[in-house]
Amino acid sequence: MLTITTNKDEIAGIVAGTIREKPLPLSDFWEKRILNLLGFSDTERREIINNLRKDRKGTTDARREVRFTAGGAATVRIMATFKIGRINPDAAETFILTVVEILEATGLETIGTAIQKVDGEIVDGEAAAGQEEEAAAVGGGMPNAPALRTVSTHTGFCRFCNQAHMFEAPDNLSPEDYNELATQECNCTEASNERARRAKMEAAGQWAKNIFSQNDGQLQLVLCAIRATFAGSVDYATIKIGKHTHKIDVDGDGMIRIKTSYRDSNEETF
Repeated sequence: MLTITTNKDEIAGIVAGTIREKPLPLSDFWEKRILNLLGFSDTERREIINNLRKDRKGTTDARREVRFTAGGAATVRIMATFKIGRINPDAAETFILTVVEILEATGLETIGTAIQKVDGEIVDGEAAAGQEEEAAAVGGGMPNAPALRTVSTHTGFCRFCNQAHMFEAPDNLSPEDYNELATQECNCTEASNERARRAKMEAAGQWAKNIFSQNDGQLQLVLCAIRATFAGSVDYATIKIGKHTHKIDVDGDGMIRIKTSYRDSNEETF
């Protein structure tokens, strides 16, 4: 998870939905943090930067968790995507963080605007009151809005090197959950390789979702073949669907490789 220090006004804007994109400097500092968050190593830097700049699927649609904090007074945790571009035509080229989903927010009462969660959606106090009145008008009533989970500093241990890491995370998670978060933050070789593997699987899975039907078992079959091949359970898998043949294997650089061939037959029978 990436943590970004900001101010209360920006957190309020993210929660209210008025801030959907945030530019981040195109510097070595942010480049390293974003590539690490996406699960890529320094050896893949040139390719990934190019993908972010060209808005290539599998990279710019990868959702990652980001936490904004205003000195601990207020925080918001989101799912975000990243790309490289210009926030407006006159702006310089930067990394652009796009807010995809708000996971939780804490300390919002310190911003000066009452924020509540209503049916899973975060809304301002006035809107929440309006929804409650509307629900009461139709006789359904409005259950109490669920309390937002609290966030504080916790310690976890990397699953690979057992190094301790301190980070901000929701309270009342299991020790295994905190250890998993520590593993995601750790820069040891095994943890970095694990993030890279996950990123490759996510990219291959997203490609499959864009190509194959979910209604007739095609997608499930291809995803299973990708997992088995990448895990080394099988050397390769060949799947034939209609006139398309897809061969799935892993190349010498450890990248998931999917070759698709098309065969058109003009055979006729009388």
